[in-house]
Amino acid sequence: MLTLEDIVSGRLNIPFKPVPSMLTEGYREGAIWVRFSLSAPGARNRWLLQVERPLIEHVALYVRDRAGHFVTLPSTDLSGDDGAPRAYATLFSIPASSAETEYYIRFQSMTSITTALKIWQRDGYAEYRRSDNWIMGIVLGAVGAMMFANLLYAYLLRDSLYLLYAALLVESVLMTIFHLGYADEIFQFLEPKSIHRAWGAIVCLYSIVMVWFLARLFEFRRHWIWAWRIIQGIILLNVIALVFSIAGHYGDVGFFVSRLQQLSYLFIAAFVLYLLIVLKQRQYLLSALAFACVITVSLVMQSQYAGTNLFKIDTSLARFMAIGTLIHLVLLSAAVAQRARFAELSLNAEKDRTIAVSQLAERQLAMKVRERTAELAERNASLNAEVDRRHLLELKLRQSLDAVNDALAQQRDFVALVSHEFRGPLAVISAAADNLSSVDSTDNTRLRTTRIRQTVKRMSLLIENVLAGDRLHGGQKAFPTTDSVDVNEVLRTVKAGLDDDVAGRVSFIDGGGVTVKGDRNLLEIAVQNLIQNAMKYSAAPGPVTVRLSTDQGVAFVYVTDQGTGVAPGDREFIFMKYYRAVGQPANGSGLGLYISREIARQHGGDLTLAASDKNGSTFCLSLPIEGAEALTT
Repeated sequence: MLTLEDIVSGRLNIPFKPVPSMLTEGYREGAIWVRFSLSAPGARNRWLLQVERPLIEHVALYVRDRAGHFVTLPSTDLSGDDGAPRAYATLFSIPASSAETEYYIRFQSMTSITTALKIWQRDGYAEYRRSDNWIMGIVLGAVGAMMFANLLYAYLLRDSLYLLYAALLVESVLMTIFHLGYADEIFQFLEPKSIHRAWGAIVCLYSIVMVWFLARLFEFRRHWIWAWRIIQGIILLNVIALVFSIAGHYGDVGFFVSRLQQLSYLFIAAFVLYLLIVLKQRQYLLSALAFACVITVSLVMQSQYAGTNLFKIDTSLARFMAIGTLIHLVLLSAAVAQRARFAELSLNAEKDRTIAVSQLAERQLAMKVRERTAELAERNASLNAEVDRRHLLELKLRQSLDAVNDALAQQRDFVALVSHEFRGPLAVISAAADNLSSVDSTDNTRLRTTRIRQTVKRMSLLIENVLAGDRLHGGQKAFPTTDSVDVNEVLRTVKAGLDDDVAGRVSFIDGGGVTVKGDRNLLEIAVQNLIQNAMKYSAAPGPVTVRLSTDQGVAFVYVTDQGTGVAPGDREFIFMKYYRAVGQPANGSGLGLYISREIARQHGGDLTLAASDKNGSTFCLSLPIEGAEALTT
């Protein structure tokens, strides 16, 4: 770090360059040294040195004393409170003699080093500050009036844009306070470091609120959603910079914030031109004029902060900023007021339209009421007639239902009677076939008696299915009392009832001791139907496998054949009552699978087609094991 001795001695050969107007060194690390000389008439040997734009944190003024040593001159205050710590050193009392005296000033800041040095007599500086007081008072008064108006607009119109503009007004006042050098006076309750941090946070907040407000004012989201997305990204970057500023690192992001503000204004300007020229949105003309003033002030200020003086300004930058801010706030207020006026006109037009529509609707409603009253009178008469007719139909329907119920009861009685009467002759025929086979053991006789017994068994199974279907759907419980049934015993009973040639094709795989609650006879019928179905649809000597297994409290009886399988189009219909697949050569009544599934569901289980392809089919009969939770169907 360079010291004053390094600068004065010249041993480092560091040249000074002239400052043509304002000192515009921009954002940079390290210190800036300024050298100037001053001589004055003997009658006026006390002068004031003013540091314009008082936003430089570290300012030190050096002058030689009578012994030739450099000493630091303290900052001063016209109020007389010279000992109080100040966030920004803006005024120094310097001695001046008729002989030319050299002074050195060291500037170092986390913000832009942009300033100008002014020499005053005390009276002249006091008059200058009175002018600043007037400017500050005018700004505060105007902003106060505008804030009141916008808060009123926000309340009456329920539009958050006016609250956003009120926040922008607050930020603009804070910016003016800092630029005119009133921060130490107004925020005297804060430490200097806190005031330095506050300035960085205010700059970031100003960028956030201004960009957000302009995007709302020109309705970016309505005209082009991607423009609104870009604005959101700019706001997010400023929020990140705000976090750095609050943490005391504004010097690391100050240049970025300045450039981001310039780019965002240029983007908004391009979008506004697009609205005015391409989309011909003339209602934004006054808002665009106000924004042009914003851009002018911002570009002038930002060019100074970035280290350039493109406009060759050699006057009070703080006053330029304050007056420019006041002008663009007034224009923006006019634009916001115009928006409020448009909103009011639109609201009044909408009210008039609503009233007209309501009146028209009221007239139409009255006409509709008269028409509907007449229609209702006619319909009431026809409804009374319809009610009488339906009462008569209901009476006839009851009589028909009673007749149907009587017929169904007679049918069930007839089926039970016929089934009972068929059992006797079938038993006689079966016994006669057995006697005949024992008397005559020739092959022809044995073949004929085997066919007789098979036919008797089919007829017996059909009778059992008919009676079982009558029990399942006859309005009574399928099994009034339930017993503990060993499934293996059921399979053994079914196996024992098979003919010898059939039993040779069927293999049973025992699954261990499995007990279920239910009706033993119905369960035997269900298994018999599955085995008969497998035998019927698989050509001899194709085997049929009956396998018992258990899993998670459920018993599964799998019956697998090696037939041609069930066609995909028939799989959802094979469990329907009396359903027979088209072109099926095997004989049957279409009751077996239907009865077996109903028996399974009456026992809390189910019957499903587990697998089927060209190599055969597998049906799965599931039953809840006794003591386990019933299967949900």
